[in-house]
Amino acid sequence: DRRGGKPGATGRGCVGGDWVRFMSLVEAIKVCLRKYFVFSGRASRPEFWKFMLGIFLASIAASIANVIVFGPVTETQFVVNKSAEGTTQGFRTTTQYGSGPFSTVLGLAILVPFLSSATRRLHDIGRSGWHLAIPWLAAFGLLVLVLVGFLENVPINDEFREMNPNIGETISVPQPPIALFLLAWLSWFVLVILSIFWLARRSQPGPNEYGPNPHEVTS
Repeated sequence: DRRGGKPGATGRGCVGGDWVRFMSLVEAIKVCLRKYFVFSGRASRPEFWKFMLGIFLASIAASIANVIVFGPVTETQFVVNKSAEGTTQGFRTTTQYGSGPFSTVLGLAILVPFLSSATRRLHDIGRSGWHLAIPWLAAFGLLVLVLVGFLENVPINDEFREMNPNIGETISVPQPPIALFLLAWLSWFVLVILSIFWLARRSQPGPNEYGPNPHEVTS
């Protein structure tokens, strides 16, 4: 029966003449975690983006737990800034709220299900997961080249070495060409926009080469 109706307790409803399945936040999280290593098949927009919402909420909870248990993290770093106007050196102290073991464990735990759900979401619009994986790997490689491919050793002033004997005589500072630096960050910006665009697209109607439409259910 394909008569119209509102979603009921079964989580199903009729939209546009076809029966579709509605997925709650908790159900989306359960599905994505159950398919931890499943890179085949398709994932609907609600499944993927509600899982992303779950990750976001879990990240907030992990950050709060880090502050409560471990407190803020204070780091002191020796910083060298080299520009056309000259070189400046000094110690910089930063205080971070939220970073810590809970966030690290959460990040490691959700990495694989994030990748697998994103791959299934791309399958849902008829694209291979490599359509995003290859550009992101290339952009990451370009960023690494920018950060470590053009290092220049800068001498450290004696006054700072006396303040901290653990500092060496020189420090390596990335000095990439400005054009390459801008290209790297522009590529990351474009990829973020492209990723959101693809991951937010509607499902391909009916089955495709990756499997049946996750929205369609039998009555």
